[in-house]
Amino acid sequence: MGSEITLWVDERCVILKEEGLMGLVMIRSSAANASLGIEGSDDYYEMAAVPADWALPPDLESLTYLKLKLILDDGTIHNALPDKTERQSIDNGVMVIRLEKLPSLRSSEPDVMKDEDLESYLKPEFNIESDAHEIIAKAGSITGDEKAPVLKARKLLKWVYDNIDKRPVVSVPSAIEVLKIKVGDCNEHATLLTALLRASGIPARLAAGLVYNRGRFYYHAWTEAYLGRWISMDATLNQMPVDVSHICLVYGNLDKQVEIMGLIGRLKIEVIEFGHH
Repeated sequence: MGSEITLWVDERCVILKEEGLMGLVMIRSSAANASLGIEGSDDYYEMAAVPADWALPPDLESLTYLKLKLILDDGTIHNALPDKTERQSIDNGVMVIRLEKLPSLRSSEPDVMKDEDLESYLKPEFNIESDAHEIIAKAGSITGDEKAPVLKARKLLKWVYDNIDKRPVVSVPSAIEVLKIKVGDCNEHATLLTALLRASGIPARLAAGLVYNRGRFYYHAWTEAYLGRWISMDATLNQMPVDVSHICLVYGNLDKQVEIMGLIGRLKIEVIEFGHH
């Protein structure tokens, strides 16, 4: 994507240091020590900030829709949409994000056997170890005897929000590792919640893009769970569904998320309209 990445490796080809996307520098460390030395600094987040021409109101969760344009540094409009959903769509370059409505609590378990597309969202994958004993056991202890998928999802969301310490970790998230050390930022929260949902029989996927905070949009990751339809969940902010300032740019694991790193540094956002109806 036109970005240069430089790696330092030892004789065993273990990566010791990496410089690359958005100017980030990653140095090999343990998961427990990865966040040391950067607490209290906003620089890590400012590098991924996207300016907006119009401030959104502080009561973001009360907004029911948001209209905006994603404009690249060459003046063209970014029209790419990972998937048209009930929540997010684009028409003539204008992105519309609507607050979702949760399905009925009486909704039954998703019949994933009839939909091959959903089956893949139940399987483990790189760093989403939903088949690991620790993940399965924790998911079971959180949800207990609850059968309603919406309530199971809520319980899992609340547990991750309440139990994972919100600190930046410059490392690759792993559900098992996050469950063990209970520290992380949005990537760690989203990865763990996605694994717990899958371990509970609820199809889930990672979403990544931008979210609004104090006048700017920042890189952010969250989760979507299939509860009869895709419903957004943010374990970092304890939102289900997420507020309309969440702009999804990609779905998928790290191999997909890396696609937006170069894009974020080239974007600005033109807010067109927001409201409560």
